[in-house]
Amino acid sequence: MIKGVKENQVYKQVNNLLALAAPLSESEKLLLIGFGYEMSAADGEIDLCEKKYLEIVAKHLGIQPQHLAVFEAGFTHQENVEPVDLNEVHFLLSPARFQELDTIFVKAASDMLAALPAKPEHKITKQHSNISYRELAKFQENRKQLETYCGQISQIVKDCNERSFLPYTLIEEIEKVSKKIKLQRFRLAVVGEFSKGKSTLLNALLGEEIQPVREIPCSGAVTVLKYGIQKRIICRYQNGTEEEITFEEYQLKATISENAAIDCLSDELADSQIDEIVFEHPDLELCSSGVEIVDSPGLNEHPDRTKITQKLLKDTDAVIFLTNASCSLTQVERDLLHDLKNQLNYGKENEPANNLFVVGNFIDLVRSDKGREQVRQRIERFVNGQNPIIVGENRVHLISAQATLEAILQEDENEYLKAFQNFTQSIDKFLTFDSGKLKIKHFITQINAVTQKSLDGLYQFEDILKGKIQISEAEKQKILEKIGEASGRDVKIKNLAEIKQKEVIKQATHSWTKWREELKENITQQSQHWDSPYSPAFSQYKLIKDYINQFTKTVS
Repeated sequence: MIKGVKENQVYKQVNNLLALAAPLSESEKLLLIGFGYEMSAADGEIDLCEKKYLEIVAKHLGIQPQHLAVFEAGFTHQENVEPVDLNEVHFLLSPARFQELDTIFVKAASDMLAALPAKPEHKITKQHSNISYRELAKFQENRKQLETYCGQISQIVKDCNERSFLPYTLIEEIEKVSKKIKLQRFRLAVVGEFSKGKSTLLNALLGEEIQPVREIPCSGAVTVLKYGIQKRIICRYQNGTEEEITFEEYQLKATISENAAIDCLSDELADSQIDEIVFEHPDLELCSSGVEIVDSPGLNEHPDRTKITQKLLKDTDAVIFLTNASCSLTQVERDLLHDLKNQLNYGKENEPANNLFVVGNFIDLVRSDKGREQVRQRIERFVNGQNPIIVGENRVHLISAQATLEAILQEDENEYLKAFQNFTQSIDKFLTFDSGKLKIKHFITQINAVTQKSLDGLYQFEDILKGKIQISEAEKQKILEKIGEASGRDVKIKNLAEIKQKEVIKQATHSWTKWREELKENITQQSQHWDSPYSPAFSQYKLIKDYINQFTKTVS
């Protein structure tokens, strides 16, 4: 490497360096510098002149010095590195970011990450061990695997396009699907009247006191909580502008004034210029599992309730409606629930919503078991009545968000935490098995459509070369000329095309046959791990349903 540096002196030819690197993304530039550190450390150490050279090049490429420190620590086997910087490098070098390039870069990024220090496990509170989202985590693993497969198909289609077998439009189609898979997120909205504990519920869901809480109504703007590589808060205004704000500013902007909260909310809410506030955080387990949480201002006194609910429910996968268990489901709340059901069902008034959860908060204020049972019956009778609001299992829950949050922060186990765990498990399973399964099926359908078009294109090209499809001599000559332009030898390229077609068709056939032949054995092996808590004698229907679900999951 030192010899190459001396001969080429790239670090002195800044304009040439910048011209070469101009098309590269931030991740690609970081990978490029990573190669430099990999080469420098090949002899077991990084010389001072090598280090200086890499720092100069990195500075011209706009790479952060702290990211270089991570590389140096990784390739010289040091463990002392800032967790935030390490997380950023892992984020930028994620193999998924290089899917559009050759697969060799995907492997290179993966190998480079393996050489760096491992990402630290975030353990802010015991929430990460007490409240987990296992099914959502599995879903994200499967989504990433599907994204990888999509990248592999994209590479095959690109190779075929370079040989003039397939049109460029197929590359655009598969990359469009790949982008949708990469950006796939679940959207969870929390709605209800003012002073029902929505902010405390969100803090309990996240295991950290993020949302501002007061004894009087306080949420004045739509707030979106999502995963980000570092903590930051973005305020978006109705005029289209946005700015990054501090946590203290967030506490002010996300709340209405105490005077307005005590007197009248409508005027201040109507005058607000804020469209939404986006809170990004790296350590929130629910958000890192691919969920964006939307917190609404209280809907009962909002001057434009319909507009706000439409914004909240856009692309929403599930809605949590919060009520006060000690005085649950006032007439205003019942009207709100009917509105929510209709909007979730796109105006179909006679159909219940399957993605609506009704949660009674402040259950700790209802002391007796009989009183709690009466609260549950009151809610269930309304939502499951003659014109049902919701449909599905475990859609009604009784919790104490404040007691749960205190248990999480104090690392304590109590009945409120267990009730909250039951609630979060219901959300976890619904997003994964109901909403998530539909999303994956939709992605697979799109991938299969592109794959079938690709196969049809290859078969058609094969028929043209074999003379089965009659085309004019002029058109045939154009095809041969295009092939000739690509290689300069039309006969050679035709022979290569025939060989490659046979290879592709043979590989596809072999893959399908192998999967089909192994399917029965694979299902048989997996079925040994199926189980159910229900008895065939007393709960035959539930037992059958359990095994049907497990069979479907195995085949998927």
